[in-house]
Amino acid sequence: MRLREFHEAGSLAQEIPFWGWIDNRTCLTRGGELLTLARLTPATATGLHPDQITHIIERWQRALSNLPPETRFYWFFLRRPVTFSPPDGDTITALAKRQRQAFLAPRLSTAQVYVCWCTNPSLKQVAEAQQDHNGNWRDHLKGWLASRKTPQEAVYLKSAITEASARFSQLVDAQAALVNDLTPVTILTDKAGSRILSELINRPGLPWSGSTDSGLNWRLAVSALEGERRFLRLEGEPIVLYSLLSPPREAAPGLLSDLYRIKNTLTVTLEWRPASQHSARKTIESAQSYYFSKRYNWIAHLQQKESTDAARLDTAAATEVERLGDALVELQSDGVAYGDIALTISLHGDLSDTARLDGEIRRIFNTYDAKIIREGYGQLPVWFARLPGQPRSQQIRTVFASSGLAACLAPIFGPPAGQDHSKHLDKPALATFETRWNTPYHYDLFDGDVGHTLVLGSTGSGKSFLLNFLLISSLQYDPRILILDLGGSYRWLTRFLGGNYLELSPQGQSLQLNPFSLPDNERSYQFLAGWVSRLLRLGGYKTTGDDPTELHDRIKDLYALAPERRTLDALAPTLPSTMWPALARWHGSGARASFFASSKTDADLPTDNNWQVIDLAGAAEHKDLCEAALFYLLERLRLDIESPHHRGRLKIMVVDEAWRFLKDPNALAYLAEAAKTWRKHNAALILATQSATDITGTDGAEVLLESLPTKLLLSNPNLPDNTAASLRLHPAELDKIRALVPKSELYFRRPDSASILQLDVDPKSYWLYTSSPIESARREKAIDQYGLERALQVLAQGAPQ
Repeated sequence: MRLREFHEAGSLAQEIPFWGWIDNRTCLTRGGELLTLARLTPATATGLHPDQITHIIERWQRALSNLPPETRFYWFFLRRPVTFSPPDGDTITALAKRQRQAFLAPRLSTAQVYVCWCTNPSLKQVAEAQQDHNGNWRDHLKGWLASRKTPQEAVYLKSAITEASARFSQLVDAQAALVNDLTPVTILTDKAGSRILSELINRPGLPWSGSTDSGLNWRLAVSALEGERRFLRLEGEPIVLYSLLSPPREAAPGLLSDLYRIKNTLTVTLEWRPASQHSARKTIESAQSYYFSKRYNWIAHLQQKESTDAARLDTAAATEVERLGDALVELQSDGVAYGDIALTISLHGDLSDTARLDGEIRRIFNTYDAKIIREGYGQLPVWFARLPGQPRSQQIRTVFASSGLAACLAPIFGPPAGQDHSKHLDKPALATFETRWNTPYHYDLFDGDVGHTLVLGSTGSGKSFLLNFLLISSLQYDPRILILDLGGSYRWLTRFLGGNYLELSPQGQSLQLNPFSLPDNERSYQFLAGWVSRLLRLGGYKTTGDDPTELHDRIKDLYALAPERRTLDALAPTLPSTMWPALARWHGSGARASFFASSKTDADLPTDNNWQVIDLAGAAEHKDLCEAALFYLLERLRLDIESPHHRGRLKIMVVDEAWRFLKDPNALAYLAEAAKTWRKHNAALILATQSATDITGTDGAEVLLESLPTKLLLSNPNLPDNTAASLRLHPAELDKIRALVPKSELYFRRPDSASILQLDVDPKSYWLYTSSPIESARREKAIDQYGLERALQVLAQGAPQ
C-alpha cells in the first residue's frame, strides 16, 4: 500500500462491531447486541443409520425454529493448516513419529466448527425510555445536564445489560442443551472467543492474546485489509469471496459436505436470521399470490378464461404455488420457522490455487440447483457483514428459506477428530490416521479405560502392516508387549527392537518349558492339575471320579521338592499306573518329552524384556503339542500381566491369527476372561484374525466379542451379511467395509463412534512396517549392509539389492 493510499484508508476498527466482553462468556457489540461463541463437535455420518442422520437434522431444525426473531445464529467452518507437536528424543518411536508428521503435514488440514448466538435486547430503546420519562423537552435538557454531573444513567444501563445478559445466557444454555447429546457444544470463554473473532478478522493463524475489555474492536484490528477489483488482500494474502444468491431447491442432510471437504484454507460463514411467524407468512403468501396470478397470461385474465381449455397453464408457476402452500403448512402446522440465510465462502491463498477451486465450488452448488456469485465490487461489505453482531442492514446477501434448509447447509456433519490426548494414560494419542476429509484423526488405544481391540481383515488387506504400525507407535508408552503369533510376522521386528523371540517347533525344539516353575500356591496346583488332565486326554485317557483330586494332591507333593527337581519326569511315576500310557509321549523318551523337560527354576518368559513374542507356527500342524503348550503359555502370560510389580505399567497382548486359538474352548475361555478382567491391570488385548466367521461361527465367541469395544475392520469384499449382528453393524456399514481400499483404508468402530480412516505412509516408513516375506528379506539384507537409517533410505529410493 502506497503512503497516499494509507492516509486515505479508513479505520478497520470502525467496521468491527465488538465493544468488549461483559463476563466470561458474553460479548457486547457497539450496536448494543449480545453474543456468545461456542465450539461445535460435528456428528460423524459414517456409522449412522439414515434415520439417525434425519433425527440430527430434525433436532437442529427444531433448535433453529425455537429462536426468537431478535436472535441470529451463525456457523463458522474453519479450514486451517495442521500443526503437530514434535516428539523429543531419538528413539525409534520418536524417529517414526517425526517421519510421519513430516509426511502428513502437507497432506492434511484441520476442520473446526464454531457457532454463535447473537441477540438484540433493545438496550438502546431502554436507554431512550429512561431519558424520555416525561416527554417534555425541558425535562430532556434537565435530565441530560444531570447525567453530566451524576452517573445515574450509566448505573441504569449496567443493570439493564446485566439483566439482558442473564436472559441471554438462559436462552443459549437451553439451545445448546437441545443438540448437545448429538453434536456436543462447548461454550467458549472470553479469551477463547476473542481468538476465534480474531481468526475471522485477521490473517488465518495469526496469534492473538490481547485484553477482552472495552475497546476490543481496536485490539482485534491487526491485519491490514486492502481491496482489489476481484479479491481482497489480508496482510498481503489474497482472499476470494463467494456468496449464496439462490438456495438449493431440495433439502437433504449434508448438502455442502463436498465444500467442507476442500483441502484449502477457507472460512465458511452461515447466518440464520429467523422471522416471526406473521412476517414469514406474509412473505410466503405474497410470493404465492404472485405465482398464482402468473399461472395464466394477462390475455387469459382479461378474457376471464382462466382454468379453461382456452387458456394455457404455466406449469412452473403452478408448481411454485404448490410448494409455497406446503411451506405455509410447515410454518403454521408443523412449527418450522422461516427466515433469511446468508452464506459466505472465504478462500485464502495464492490466486492460482483459488482459481483452480473456482470450478469445483460452482459444481458443488450447481449440483443442487443453487446459485453463488464471486464477489467483486461488493466484497468489502460482504467481508464485514459475515462478522457476528454486525447491524442487520449491512447483510446484503440474504435468501429466504426454512430452518430445515439452513440445517442441511450447515456443517453439522463433519470429520472425526479423535482425541489428541489419551485421558486414560495421560499421554499423547497412540497414532495419527487420515480421514477422507483430509483431516488428521488422533487414535487413542483406549475407549474410556478399556483398550481391548479386534482387528479383522482378509488376506492381503494390510492387517500385519497395521499391527506393526500400532505396536511401534505404542513404544512411546514404554509398555510390556506380549505377542502370540502363528505366522512368523514379528521375527524381524523383534530382532530389530532387541526383544525376546521364542519359537515352538518340533524340528528346532528351541523352546523348552517347565510348567512346574509356576509359583507355589493353590492356583498353580489347580491349573497344573487341569494341564496334566489335558495331557492325559490328548493321550487317550479320560479322567473320572477322584482323578482330579489325585492329580491335585500329587502336584502339591511335587512342590515339596527342590525347584530344580519339579519336572514332569518326577511327577509321572507318582501317578496311578493306569495313567502312565497316556503320559508316555510327554516325559522320558516320549516324542514330546523334550518340550516340557526343562528343569530351569526361573520363568520361561523373561520378565525383564519389554517385547516378548511366542511363535507357535512350527507346532501349528501338531495339534497335541500346540494345545499343550498354548494352555500353559496363556497361564504364564496371565501371571506376567497380573503381576503386582507391573500394576501401573501398560501391558499389550496381541493374539495374531486368533482364529486358531478360538477353536480351542479353553483358550477361548481364557481370552474371554482376560477381556473382562485385564482392564483392572492396565492391560489391552488385541485380537487379529482374517475372517468374521472365525468369531461369529465359534460357540462362545460372542461373549469375547462383547468385551472388545474397539473394532478395526479392514477391506473385505466378501464380508458375509450375517456378521452385521455380531459386530453390531447395520447393513449400510457392511457395504462401506466391502468398498474399503485394500492396504490403505480401515473402518474404525466403537459403540459411540465410527469412521473410515486411512493409513498411508511415506516410503521409508513403509519399509519399517512391512511384513511381506520378500520385502522382509530385502530389508534384512539392506540393514546388514547399510545399517537401519541408511537401509530404509536406500530401500525407499528403490535402489536394487
